[in-house]
Amino acid sequence: MADDHRQRLASAAVGWLPPEPPVRRFLAVSFIDSLGTGMFLAGSALFFTRDLGLTAGQVGLGLSLSGVTGFACSVPIGRLSDKKNALPVLIALQLWRAACFFAYPFINGLGLFITVACLAGAGEWAAAPVVQSLLGSFVPEASRVRAMSAMTLIRNIGFGLGAGAAAAFVAVSGAAYRGLVLADAASFLLSAVLLLRLRVRVAGAPGAPIRAEAPKPRVRPGARFVTLSALNGVLYLHTIVLNVGLPLWIASYTHGPGALIGTIVVVNTVLAAAIQMRLSRGVDGVRPAASRQFRAGWVLAACCLLVAVSGPSRVAVTVTVILAATAVLTVGEVYQSVGGWGVSYGFAPEASRGYYLSVYSLGSTCAVIVGPWLITSAVLPAGGSGWIALAVVFAVAGALVPTVARGAG
Repeated sequence: MADDHRQRLASAAVGWLPPEPPVRRFLAVSFIDSLGTGMFLAGSALFFTRDLGLTAGQVGLGLSLSGVTGFACSVPIGRLSDKKNALPVLIALQLWRAACFFAYPFINGLGLFITVACLAGAGEWAAAPVVQSLLGSFVPEASRVRAMSAMTLIRNIGFGLGAGAAAAFVAVSGAAYRGLVLADAASFLLSAVLLLRLRVRVAGAPGAPIRAEAPKPRVRPGARFVTLSALNGVLYLHTIVLNVGLPLWIASYTHGPGALIGTIVVVNTVLAAAIQMRLSRGVDGVRPAASRQFRAGWVLAACCLLVAVSGPSRVAVTVTVILAATAVLTVGEVYQSVGGWGVSYGFAPEASRGYYLSVYSLGSTCAVIVGPWLITSAVLPAGGSGWIALAVVFAVAGALVPTVARGAG
């Protein structure tokens, strides 16, 4: 009886994992990657400013140019993944990123920092659509969004554990920021080695290897598909709201305590892990995916309206409203992600999947590049009115997705 009970618990604990062995191995690789990235992100700001001696403005310039470089490189690398297959391209990207991060601790001066940051950005931003394309090779079409959700959940766990390990490491050693960067480089190298052992097979035909050379892309994404990418980019602004908008709003425009900034990150991380797989159920085509993005727009709009009323409130009310807004934002975040995966997979031809997914990723890349300026220059200075205006933008973007998706279909 005890053994049966343990087996049932173990089955429930891993029941959300995709059943395909290649997918599970790929998720293990993604976990190692995210573990190193979490360690780096936890200490990157202090590494750049204390170890490399850069100013905050110089770091911001380098990272912005890194995003622009990634924007320019995503589509060419996506097309390359169609011609040469996604697996060898991803291995090359991981080795590229490992080399860049091994170089970070040894650079001297702003010029070298910008150079290495741009080279690293090219690999970072190009990798995401290649990963999505490769994962789509492992599972049937109807299961791809669930597989992406599982990978996102695994990566979030890795980020959290990596950040926690970095915090403990720094607390013990005092100033181990250089070691965190090298650990991230090692995680890229290890993931590349593990990817070398991964065999890619066509989803739905076990044992049938993918051809050595996929057909060249012949169909270009149309204007409606590009519009869907742009609308997804608008909805993706929720990441900037969480990482930039809410912290600055709490610190400068409310009476909320400073500890609230860290609390909203914890709430977002825990809640996203709890609901990620549940909200991805049933997203097996373009129509349900577009419906999720429709919901994302309105849910994110509700988040902005909650934030708008938190400014002049008392401390207790501010804390309650901000935490409620964070919970609502997290639901919108998950709806946006699963909807975006479903829409992009649904319109991407198999022979041109890497190309289409890289084009679709341009919307979210633009959001990351433009979003901080938009939030800090337009939304926050306008106070509650700025958040209301952003709510309208989210709602309109979400409402347009089903209409444009039907036209594109």
